[in-house]
Amino acid sequence: MTNRHTKHQYTNAIATPHARRYSRGGPSGSRLKLPSALAGLRQNRRAVSAENAPLSASIPSSEQRVAVITALAANVAIAIAKFSAAAITGSSAMLAESLHSLADSVNEILLLVGARRSRRPADLRHPFGHARYRYVYAFLVSLTVFWVGGVLAVIEGVSHFAAGEPLADPRWAFAVLGVAAILEGWSLRTTIRSGRPAKGALSWWRLLQLTKAPEIIVVFLEDLGALIGICIALLGVSVATVTGESAWDAVAAIAIGVLLMTIGLVVNRETQSLLIGESAAVEVVTAIRRAIASTDGVEAVVDLRTIHVGPDDLVVAAGIMVDPSETAIGINRAIVDAKARVRRVAPFRTVVYLEPRAREAASKGASESSAGIERTDQPRQASDG
Repeated sequence: MTNRHTKHQYTNAIATPHARRYSRGGPSGSRLKLPSALAGLRQNRRAVSAENAPLSASIPSSEQRVAVITALAANVAIAIAKFSAAAITGSSAMLAESLHSLADSVNEILLLVGARRSRRPADLRHPFGHARYRYVYAFLVSLTVFWVGGVLAVIEGVSHFAAGEPLADPRWAFAVLGVAAILEGWSLRTTIRSGRPAKGALSWWRLLQLTKAPEIIVVFLEDLGALIGICIALLGVSVATVTGESAWDAVAAIAIGVLLMTIGLVVNRETQSLLIGESAAVEVVTAIRRAIASTDGVEAVVDLRTIHVGPDDLVVAAGIMVDPSETAIGINRAIVDAKARVRRVAPFRTVVYLEPRAREAASKGASESSAGIERTDQPRQASDG
């Protein structure tokens, strides 16, 4: 019933009075030549290309939301413990790790705010919804990691190196770093479990390059960086305690800062690419092309382009070559069928724009006539010889 109603709606959209007049009679029966059909389609492009269902904003999956909330809870608890240990021990590495956990906590809050704002429905100014808010806030996360976590940690390490202040009671630092390692490991485990369905057979690095979900990029790199930072801090405090040289503690703080700056640059690069607009994965584009090309009435697919306007929202635009003698109703039927096929193969909320294009009948006839001349000339040359 829905398909019948949809076809009727699209047929009425393109069946202009001019098209209806020529489709009812004439020497060619009910055939409407392509120039008139394309004119009707262009006049009603909005009706042909618009989607039946409104485009809703992209909402993070429950697994991704759980991973972000888990990381937030762990980082808040760890930040409080690290700041306390840094105040007691005077360790520069512990203070750098405290800034690390503080930056991570702010980042998780930014991700949750971005996810909430992305749920706003589409409106006249934002016809494709607000799903890109997730990309915007993930980009802000990269700046937070770089400046709050990385740059401040390097500044603290350099200041401590110049001052040469000794550590006081490093046992607090060891205890807090041990608890932090357990909590960060738990958070990383949750992130890995939530990203496993999307990962499949890919490596984690390849997944970070291909995924359209910024939460996976941010939380995974944060948790992995947190464990590496804890190991660096533990090594620096241990060497400083054994040797009595506080410079090792300062070196650890600088190393943690460089680590965070590196993570910030990686997140910045990946989220920048998403924010500008990435195409769908190669496999998805191939499946879309095959779906359109396999539609009855479509002779070829040209200028196929895709762009993600959100992790779960995809826009598809393509030109389709159609028979010049096809009727407007036949062309419209092919467009509707092709759109339905695309939505079946694309695992996203998909907006599809298809533009019918005519084969060059004149050039085709010229090529056929020239080919006929060549075929008739060849036997003559053979007989003359």
